[in-house]
Parts: sequence; structure tokens; C-alpha cells
Amino acid sequence: MQDNGIMSAGQKNKTVLSNLINSLRWRQMASSLVIIATGVAVSGLVYYFFKSHSSLSNQGARMNSDASMILDSIERDGSLDLFVLGEHVKESDFRNRLKDLGFTDPFNDIKEKEYYAYIQDIKTQSISWSSKHPNERPINDISPYNSLAKRDFSTFKFPQQIPTDEHTVVITKPIESKGRNPRNKKFTDKDTEYIVYSQDFGYDQDQRFRIVIAKSAEGYKKVKNELAKGIGGLVLMTTLFVLIAQFVGSYIVLAPIRRIEKEIKLIESGNKQRIEHSYPSELTPIKSAVNTLINSEKGQKKRYRDALDNLAHALKTPLAALQGASIRASEDGKENQQAHIDEQIQRMSALVDYHLRRAVVSDHNAIIKLEKLRPIVFRLRESLIKVHYDKLFDMDIDIDEFAECRVEYDDIMEVFGNLLNNACRFCESKITVTSTLDVNFLIVDIDDDGMGFPDNNPSQLLKRGMRADSKTEGQGIGLAVSAEIVQNAGGKITLLMSPFVGARVRLHLPV
Repeated sequence: MQDNGIMSAGQKNKTVLSNLINSLRWRQMASSLVIIATGVAVSGLVYYFFKSHSSLSNQGARMNSDASMILDSIERDGSLDLFVLGEHVKESDFRNRLKDLGFTDPFNDIKEKEYYAYIQDIKTQSISWSSKHPNERPINDISPYNSLAKRDFSTFKFPQQIPTDEHTVVITKPIESKGRNPRNKKFTDKDTEYIVYSQDFGYDQDQRFRIVIAKSAEGYKKVKNELAKGIGGLVLMTTLFVLIAQFVGSYIVLAPIRRIEKEIKLIESGNKQRIEHSYPSELTPIKSAVNTLINSEKGQKKRYRDALDNLAHALKTPLAALQGASIRASEDGKENQQAHIDEQIQRMSALVDYHLRRAVVSDHNAIIKLEKLRPIVFRLRESLIKVHYDKLFDMDIDIDEFAECRVEYDDIMEVFGNLLNNACRFCESKITVTSTLDVNFLIVDIDDDGMGFPDNNPSQLLKRGMRADSKTEGQGIGLAVSAEIVQNAGGKITLLMSPFVGARVRLHLPV
């Protein structure tokens, strides 16, 4: 199948999805959504369970208070195991008290608000008293709750005995009903949940009772549902507002990245030469690396152009020696000049290899690695002291062992070889090399106590062929070559006066 250049809908969707997944903003928003939603949801759940437990505890505290009032108002009838009003309690007052506490009126109250209490013999499971008919009297000396009572109510089963000084509050379902025409055959309450309070007590060691207070859980469940809805809405709104804030924050945070992207596009289109704006510290290394790469790429053509000039300059002396040796060999008819000719040829070959390496970068897209400066300068000092053995001078080096610059090793060797050699030639007795770290550059000062640079426009000495002293040997190309190498690496060289009233060469080397 031929590619007609038209992208299908499926391919477009895949491309859009791929762009979204690879977007930093999308990743930040997705991770923020997960973190925020999880955090807010967990907080909401914790609050929900805390409020639910607190509400249930409050219900239990109220039921405990009501149970105390009931037990203080009634007493046991020893012959019938009934609980009746004590002699100090009036029947009407007790009924009104139960009504004030919210206990169910069996004739008027609706099922959803049901709230009642009963007392049960733990051993026989028979009902001894109920708040639904608190003033019932025995019929033929038989408890109305164990026989044909006038009304019925739901009862509950508890798995274990409760300590006398403790009580329990649970949400559970009833097991059966008690009273006249009990509903066991058609037990409609079996799926209804109640908040049930229970506490055991006894009047002697042989017989113990349990007071049970039951309240319909419909209201409690309704409050829980409203609380869950409220927390769900709060979670949703909080997540939405935080995401909006995160979106605004990400826009602000990613603004420097968008700006550096625009600068790179302007450089690509030829409207800018390098990245110039200031950026946060996290992007500064990227800015430095990109500028170094741009300068390296820009310097390729100039390196090719200058390579021939440098090579011609470097081959001038060995060519002259070859020419002289050839003339002498032809005049004298001697073969012993051949060794000298071979030596000069080897020197020329090494020079060609070096300058071609400088002119061509093996990987045009590679970032130049950082090189430590201190060991290079110390190595050059040892060599220069041997070269200038006939001159007494001191060379002090104050370069931190962690000082690094983003310049190729061979280029550093040539730059500092040229500059330190010049300092050795023109100094009286002292040379110092010091370094300091700036934001984007390693600044290196080479100072000597020689005659210094001319006062009128010393920067002219950085051009090819310009010399400050015409009486010494050389072609005036060392400073120019050094300046070109440093400039192509993204730095610069300035010529100043040293503290010794001599020459100071200041290098700004990219880091």
C-alpha cells in the first residue's frame, strides 16, 4: 500500500494521544490529579468515619442516660419478675417523662421515628417490661409480656453477656417480635436496621436482666447519606479548584521553558545568535550547553577556513628546513641529510593531524564535556620551565581542583600553551595564574610583571599578525589563534593590566 501523505483518523488520534502523554504539562496535571484526588478523598473518608462514629457515640451517650432514668424509676416485683413503677414515681409523670425523652407513643408515632426500650430476663429470654406499654398490669398473675399482651414490638439477640458496668451500642436487625398476635410468621421488621443499646444488671446472683433501648436507624442512615454526599461534593469542588490553581501554577512554572523554546526557534530561523535571557537555576546548565553546542556548530566553517592558514603558518619553518637540507644535499652530494629531512617530515605530519583535528569535530551534535583545568596548567608549567631554562622566574598557580570548563582538551592545551609561553617570554621574574567561578563562565587571569600591553587599543593584538614587540621571534599568531579557539567555544579573551604593572590576559571559559 502506497503512502499518499494523508493521515487516517486513527493515526491522528494516536498522534494526539502520543503528544499528550509526552507533554510535561499533561504529566504534571495527571500526577497532580492523582495526588490531589487521593489526598482529598482519604481526608474525606477519615472525616466521614469520624463523624459517623461520633454521631453513633452521641446516640449511645443519650441512650445510656435514658436507661439510667428508666432503671431509677421502676423496680422489680419479686413474685412475678415484673418491673413496675416504684412507689415514689407517679404513673402520669413517668409516662410524660418517657414522652419527653422521645420514646415512641404506640398509637401516634410513625415507624421511621421509633424509639423504645424493654427489659428482658437473660436466662428465660422473657420480656419483663416495655416502654411501649409501661403501665401494663398482670392478668391472672401472669406477665402481659409473656402472654396475650395488647401490643407487640421487635426484640434483638446478643451473642454474649455484657459486664455490669459496661454497655454496648451496635447497629443491627431484630430477630423476632413479642406481644399479642406476634409477627413472627410475617415478620416485616427483619430487614430494618436499629441502633441498639444494651446493658446487663441484676438484683441478686441467681437472676440477671438486660435493658435494651432500640432506635430506628433511618435517621442515622439519612444523616450519613447526606454527610457522604456533602463530602463527595466537597472532594469534587476542592479537586476542581486545586486543579485550576495547579494549571495556573504550571503555566507560570513552564513559562521559562516556553521562552527558551522560542529562543531556540529564533536561532534556528537565523533571527538570533544565542540564548540570551536569564533563566532559573534549573535551566541554566541547559542554556550553557545549548549555547556551547551552537557556538561549536557556528565555528565549524570558520575552523575550516582558518585551518589552512594555521597549517600554512605551522609548516613554514619545517618547509624552510626541508628546502635548505635539500639544497645542501644536492650541492654536497651527501646522503646524511636524509635523517634530518625525515624528522622534519614527521613533524609536518603531526602538525597536519593536530590542526585537522581542531578544524573538524567528530560528532557535530555532541556536547563538549567538562575538562579540569588545574592538572593541565601544572603540566604546562613543568614543560615551560624546561623550555625557558635560561630564565629565572616563578609561576604561581591558584586554580581550584574542581575548576572545570567546557572546552576540548587539545584546545585548552594550545590556548594555555600559547598564553603561558608568551608570559614566560615577556615576564621579568613573576607569573601568576588564578581562577574564579562566575555564573556561566570560569574566569582565569594570567598575570606577568613584564612590559605589558600598549595603552592604545590592546585588543588589536588579538588579530592575526599583530605583535606588541617586533624584536622577538614569532609571527604574531599565537594570541589570535587562542582568541579564536576560546571564542568558538563560547567564551572570550580580554587584555588588561596586571597588578604587577605588566600584562594580564583574562579568559572567560564556558562551564
